[in-house]
Amino acid sequence: MAAICHAPWLLIEAGAAKGLKMTSYASIRTDVRNAGAEWQDAEVVTDRGIITSRNPGDLDAFCAKIIEEIKEGRHEPRRLAA
Repeated sequence: MAAICHAPWLLIEAGAAKGLKMTSYASIRTDVRNAGAEWQDAEVVTDRGIITSRNPGDLDAFCAKIIEEIKEGRHEPRRLAA
C-alpha cells in the first residue's frame, strides 16, 4: 500500500493508521496523529509494508521506495486496529 499527499486520509478512514509511523501532506498531520499514527516529517516513511510520502516534491523517493518494497516481496499480514 502506498499513499502520498492527502491519500493517508484513506488509511485513516479505513481504520488502518492506528499504530503506524507515517507521513502526509503537512495540513493533515493532526488528523494522522488523532487517528493514532506517529506522524513524521520525512520524504518517505515505511511501516509494515505501508509507504507514505508528503507531497509531489517527494515523488522520486516515494517511487524508489515502492519499487524497493515490491522487490522485497510479501510482508507479514497486518491486523487493523479495532
